[in-house]
Amino acid sequence: MAELSCIPKFVKQEIVNGWVGEAWKLMLLSKDHVPNPGTQQYISQVSNYEITDAAGKYPPGGVSVGTKACLADGNNYYLDMDDVTIGPGSYLTFQYIVLYKDTGNPATSPIRVQIDMLTDQVVTNGTCVIHWDINGVIYIQ
Repeated sequence: MAELSCIPKFVKQEIVNGWVGEAWKLMLLSKDHVPNPGTQQYISQVSNYEITDAAGKYPPGGVSVGTKACLADGNNYYLDMDDVTIGPGSYLTFQYIVLYKDTGNPATSPIRVQIDMLTDQVVTNGTCVIHWDINGVIYIQ
């Protein structure tokens, strides 16, 4: 049995370049959501936990993600994207951020990543800005 696997650099780049070309959305989920990477493949499998915004600044299905870029770090690649702003005037309480490829159909829109913020993030009549790490959103080693 192999003890070490290695993904070639060009394959990592292909994966991230593919993501750059996809239309993505960001969905906010409540603390009641329980991530399960083994069973949750499509956004329809988690959307029951999507939050609502009484002010309507955050739309059902989430917000579109802006520019994405594939960046290299030696033999590794990461996906970076524009920060996401919701508001002003938002009323939000969420713990999870889900990024997904938007196919127009929740049953076929694949989840790309689920991010646990560890505690409720609360915005009351304000602006929610999701700042991505300087090293990107998704890192492939």
